[in-house]
Amino acid sequence: MSTLTLLALALLVAGAVTSILPQTPGEMPLSLAGVYLYWWETGFTAPSTSVVVVLTLLGLFVIASQFIGPVIAAKVSGASTTVATVAGVVSTVLFVLWGPTVSLAGLFVTVFAFEYRRRGDLLGSLVSSVVVVLQSFGQKVVKVLVSLVILGVMVVVILL
Repeated sequence: MSTLTLLALALLVAGAVTSILPQTPGEMPLSLAGVYLYWWETGFTAPSTSVVVVLTLLGLFVIASQFIGPVIAAKVSGASTTVATVAGVVSTVLFVLWGPTVSLAGLFVTVFAFEYRRRGDLLGSLVSSVVVVLQSFGQKVVKVLVSLVILGVMVVVILL
């Protein structure tokens, strides 16, 4: 195995590991960098262009879901887009300052407080808050799975 192949594998493994660890962004860029480095190293012959396109689209889907996911979850739960946006900003700031646990708590409290103020419905506000927090967990699961799929596909490509 060449040095570039080993570096590509290291990037792919780093992408999978960072998708599992909290407070470590960059799982998709690392995973995709590993794909592109290996593809470049093989003269764009392995993996096939279609595999590279599919893996790229998967990675872009995960990146986009980080921004669009909370808004969709808020709409599904009945919360307003404004509440979802404010909650996303609050959650991001809390994540940077105090980590993932405080970020999730802040997300829950923000959605609950704004929705209760907007609708005056205790149960509806609680449901909206829970749905948005569950979406956050689901998003993390998708990130881990996609990172592992990209790693698995590339390991198969490299070994064949």
